[in-house]
Amino acid sequence: MPSRIPPIARIRLARSPLRLLIVPLILLAASAGLIATAVLGPLVAPQPSWIALVAGGALLAVIGLLIALRLLTLRLEVEEAAVRTRWFGGERLYPLVPGPVTRVRLRGPNASSLRSRTGWLGWTVGRATLRGEEQVQVLRLASTPSAILVPTERGRLAIAAASESELIEALSRAARARQRLEELARPEPLEPAPVEAAPAPEPEPATHVLTGIERAMLAERQALDGAQADAAPEAAPTESGISMPQPIPTPAAPEARPARGWGRGGARVLLGRPRPSAAFVLLPLLGAGGVWLAAGVTGRLPEAGTDLGRLTSLGLVLAGPATSVGAIMALAWWPRLVGVVVTSGLAAAVFVGRSLLGP
Repeated sequence: MPSRIPPIARIRLARSPLRLLIVPLILLAASAGLIATAVLGPLVAPQPSWIALVAGGALLAVIGLLIALRLLTLRLEVEEAAVRTRWFGGERLYPLVPGPVTRVRLRGPNASSLRSRTGWLGWTVGRATLRGEEQVQVLRLASTPSAILVPTERGRLAIAAASESELIEALSRAARARQRLEELARPEPLEPAPVEAAPAPEPEPATHVLTGIERAMLAERQALDGAQADAAPEAAPTESGISMPQPIPTPAAPEARPARGWGRGGARVLLGRPRPSAAFVLLPLLGAGGVWLAAGVTGRLPEAGTDLGRLTSLGLVLAGPATSVGAIMALAWWPRLVGVVVTSGLAAAVFVGRSLLGP
């Protein structure tokens, strides 16, 4: 027997390989630059600065290859109660919850804003901010004009599929399959036990006349029964399960965009938390490389093998490649600290350059 139930459908994602390979190529180029600096520069193995350059270059190369491998192997599967993403060496599950499935426009007139760390590259995988207020999960590997928003336990998931109708049909099939499973899981009602026929009551005399006390008691009982019937609330339908309770409409309804704020003079006010760009991580590397190049051209670079040369090389390595590696790690786990890390590296490069190029 198979260890896992096969998915209902495998959805083809819209994919732009050239856009996906921009970041890996930048990291590989930075890796080649570091290794070339260590091999062709004034550093001599096994100096600590030479080892740091080679190790930093190897680390950047590994990170670039892992990013490329994940983006190029990423795929989407629709199951009965969840949406699953898979890539080489990992997967992630998004359990479905009841809610509407809508389409959001990301390009063209009246497009909604979608801010993420890699949005400038034309693709986004992971967390993003929709319209500056809602945190969503995004699976968009190309600059598509729209995406389908699916409600999940991790928040709404924006999916840019190669065929939106194929994705909506798969989600509808998942909802119907979930409903059938829930109906089969409900216990069948028990048959009522046969009731013995009660003996027929004796007929009352046709000429019976209610007394005043009996008429008052009957009117009071009728009024009480009517009040109880009016006060009894109607039974509300309950929803069970984690899949969408009703089949998804085809096509998906476009999502209504909330009204934006306007400032003085009709100027639109767009407020949001700034996010660092991926190109930020290259600034320390460029700053340290510029100082090393300027010192080499002016002849003020200390000779290799001397104590001053070792200290200068170590300072430039820490201010450039090491800071870029730290900025990459901060960009992945602590985006708010990227500016602090990059600024520290640039300040260190400025101090080293001042000591080399100063009077």
